[in-house]
Amino acid sequence: MLQFKKKLLSGIAPVLLSIALASPVIASDAHHAHKGLNYGSFTKDNVLLTPKGYREWVFVGAPVTPKDMNDGNPAFPEFHNVYIDPTSWDHWKKTGEFRDGTVIVKELVSVGAKESASGNGYFQGEFNGIAATVKDSKRYADRPGNWAYFTFESYEAKQGVIQADDACAACHKANAAQDMVFIQHYPVLRAAKPGKK
Repeated sequence: MLQFKKKLLSGIAPVLLSIALASPVIASDAHHAHKGLNYGSFTKDNVLLTPKGYREWVFVGAPVTPKDMNDGNPAFPEFHNVYIDPTSWDHWKKTGEFRDGTVIVKELVSVGAKESASGNGYFQGEFNGIAATVKDSKRYADRPGNWAYFTFESYEAKQGVIQADDACAACHKANAAQDMVFIQHYPVLRAAKPGKK
């Protein structure tokens, strides 16, 4: 009986050791499972299909341009909840650059209540729709900075509508702090940029 127990333990020990050694690698692989993935899907005419699951991406900020601060008529009278795809987020943290294939989704949310138990302010209301931008030097070689901008008729729409350069790109080119992106409004991006604290 004693010899049987010794044999059993000698057989189990290497297995347990290999599991213990492999566990951090497995966890690490699971954590970085999205590396190398591209999150944009397109029609044959290079129009972005409506992004799915973007609320699982990395949230970078929520600018708001309310009516009462813009003479009642802002261009975008809502919150913009902005998300970047995880692969591009990883690339940004390493390089401080937006990679080819970057997809950024902007979800539009109305300004709801202006009073809360915490005080007066601007609080999010209802979802109004989405817009997105994609950087792709092959698909959009002729677009400013290789970025294309899309609006979507609804969450149920199959694909977006590509915007003319003067509709979105012109403003981004003239005013964005880096590579057509308003990083000046996104402290999450600025904090993750290499060399920043």
